[in-house]
Amino acid sequence: MKSSLLIIGALTASLFLGGCSNRSIGNSIDDQFIEPKVAEKIRQAHADLDSDSSHIVVTTYNGVTLLAGQTPRTELKQLAEQAALSVPGVTRVHNEIQILSPASLLARSNDSLLTTKIKTQMLADSTIPGSKIKVVTENGIVYLLGLITRQEANRAANLVQGVSGVQKVVKLFQYTD
Repeated sequence: MKSSLLIIGALTASLFLGGCSNRSIGNSIDDQFIEPKVAEKIRQAHADLDSDSSHIVVTTYNGVTLLAGQTPRTELKQLAEQAALSVPGVTRVHNEIQILSPASLLARSNDSLLTTKIKTQMLADSTIPGSKIKVVTENGIVYLLGLITRQEANRAANLVQGVSGVQKVVKLFQYTD
């Protein structure tokens, strides 16, 4: 019963948010199911990817999957990418995992605050389609995903670059023009 309610809630949210995007409702729903599948495949790929020695963030937008976070060894980064590519529905993987110790809880809290600040500014700016842009912040690096025009992407990146605390902006957009 609980899982049915969760599925209905997810579908309702997808229908609502689907109207705010260039993506189809089906793509929005697919993305919501791809992320946990990718995360699970990564955890299964190696014990160190499912331990405190790694912190991997998985985000999908229109089948494009972003892997961000930290892991201690290059081979773990490669295993995570291979695992993500094995999931049906993943069309492309941007592997932005850093070879570092996992970010502290304070750094993660700061990342959450940065993301909130950026999304708020985007939604307040009528020249940026904030509802079509997914913002992921990891260790001060801001990743932007979405299905937008090049001009909209440039405006969004310029806005993000001006936000205090942003170390770097990475545009991973799919362009409509």
